[in-house]
Amino acid sequence: MVAVLLVPMLIGAFVVGMNLIRSIQCNQVCRDLDSMYIHGGDFSTYPLQQEAQRLAQGLNLQIGGSFAGNQQSNAANAGNGLVTVTQIMWIGSTTSANCVAVTAAKCTNANSFVYTQQIQFGNGTLANSSTVTLGQCPAAIMNTSGVVQDYVTNAQAQIAGSAQANLQSLWQVGNGTTTPLTDGQVVYIVETYFQSPDLSVGSLSGNGVFARYFF
Repeated sequence: MVAVLLVPMLIGAFVVGMNLIRSIQCNQVCRDLDSMYIHGGDFSTYPLQQEAQRLAQGLNLQIGGSFAGNQQSNAANAGNGLVTVTQIMWIGSTTSANCVAVTAAKCTNANSFVYTQQIQFGNGTLANSSTVTLGQCPAAIMNTSGVVQDYVTNAQAQIAGSAQANLQSLWQVGNGTTTPLTDGQVVYIVETYFQSPDLSVGSLSGNGVFARYFF
């Protein structure tokens, strides 16, 4: 009778403990990748994706076969991990330098955050609003390196919906702790998600771990 109570508690403690360990590793991987990104790392290349895979050892991040050149998306893989690398920019008012350069009338994305680059690799089936919180940049407006074309004038480059509102609340609302970004300032963001199918025991399941870093 005691075992009926203690065994589920032991299993639950194991699942939670292992997920905690994976959460720590997920955070370290995410931070290291963002540090590489802000220092010029090009994750549209296979060598950098291999490095990400090495950093995520034990988390089953798969990147498929090798490729030459650049690929904006290498997310048609299996495995338990997904990495999304995104660069965003704040476009100021119609009198800002970015808008003046294209004329105010054509400055579609004034007073908005826009995508300037997005790269994704791993298991693309894991992508959803909880694992890619900035949304998916339309592939049609990016080149093979994930660089967005015409991000000031193309409405598709504007981050949409709640992600836009959340970013403006985080960065543009003066709250005494942060200084609002100015026109042309860039934020480098990496999001990592790793599911935990091996930590499911009966009704107890590992829900996966997620991390996001802004640099």
